[in-house]
Amino acid sequence: MKTAARRVRAAVAARRARVRLAREIGAYQTPAERLELDLMLGRHTEEEIAEIDAILRGV
Repeated sequence: MKTAARRVRAAVAARRARVRLAREIGAYQTPAERLELDLMLGRHTEEEIAEIDAILRGV
């Protein structure tokens, strides 16, 4: 029973974190801000930015 509750709490926390990240990414709206975001992401590997990339693609 405790294990199931932990999984649910972890899933809720992960969902909240993803929503928060999506909001932060959404704040980059102007072309200059999007360029800044692209430049920041360009300094990281595809693996490191996979979650952000999925959010940007709407997945």
